[in-house]
Amino acid sequence: MSASGPLVSVCIPVYNGEKYINETMDCVLGQTYKNIEVIISDNCSTDRTLELIKAYNDSRVKIFSNEKNMGIKYNYLKVFTYATGKYLTFMGADDGMALVTLEKEVAIMEDPKYKNVSLVNGYVSIINDESKQVYLKKFLFGTGLFSAFWAIRANFLYGSNILGEPNGALFKKEHYDKIPEPKFEKGNNWTFDLDMLLELLLQGDLYVIPEPLGKFRISAQSTSNKELKFDQARLFREFTKAVYKDKRYKLSYFWVMTAGVNSFLLQLLRNLFYKLFIKNK
Repeated sequence: MSASGPLVSVCIPVYNGEKYINETMDCVLGQTYKNIEVIISDNCSTDRTLELIKAYNDSRVKIFSNEKNMGIKYNYLKVFTYATGKYLTFMGADDGMALVTLEKEVAIMEDPKYKNVSLVNGYVSIINDESKQVYLKKFLFGTGLFSAFWAIRANFLYGSNILGEPNGALFKKEHYDKIPEPKFEKGNNWTFDLDMLLELLLQGDLYVIPEPLGKFRISAQSTSNKELKFDQARLFREFTKAVYKDKRYKLSYFWVMTAGVNSFLLQLLRNLFYKLFIKNK
């Protein structure tokens, strides 16, 4: 891919991310696909985050600072308002993606035979504090092209977000802009990213690349490990009920019941995983 390809906006909301921000920036600026802009929305960081980002001498990096701390969800929403690319991708400030991620995903989006695709993702590497992979999260129901109908329902069959954390997932700006306001009202601080992905799938299909493209960090200090514990299953059940009430999704109550049972079973496995592989500090 040459730099003349369509512009991709890599959106990174951040708050006190100095520990991993260099690692995140390096994987973004090192992409083999070069025609990108890197949008930083800083939520009043009090550490060296901005200093470290400003040290990158790259015109593709654009920094925006909030006047006051907006909270995680609204900073997430804010970062997308600055994007100007044809395609958007989201990146957690302590996460990452493979260097070929955008090249491979743009190729799918630009292929005429996939004109109805709204979201492209790959496998997600779950990494720890030392940036080592501890688990590879695959899309359990196969790879390649999936209809929006089954891509949405696969999450309830799984009992959680099976699409993968959105780090590195690529979607069309025109589809993001069509998501009704206020955006992501069904989601909470753990599910609003899935709320976004499902909204995108109301507008097109899913394509899953069978390679580890995204990197999602779970550390001893991450919200999913430190704060949520068994609440993850409860929050997902609440989210499922909210989706069920949204008539656009045309869900039967079967999917609510399925998500309820499977989210609890998955939570048991998730907590065991944290205990075995994530160090407590």
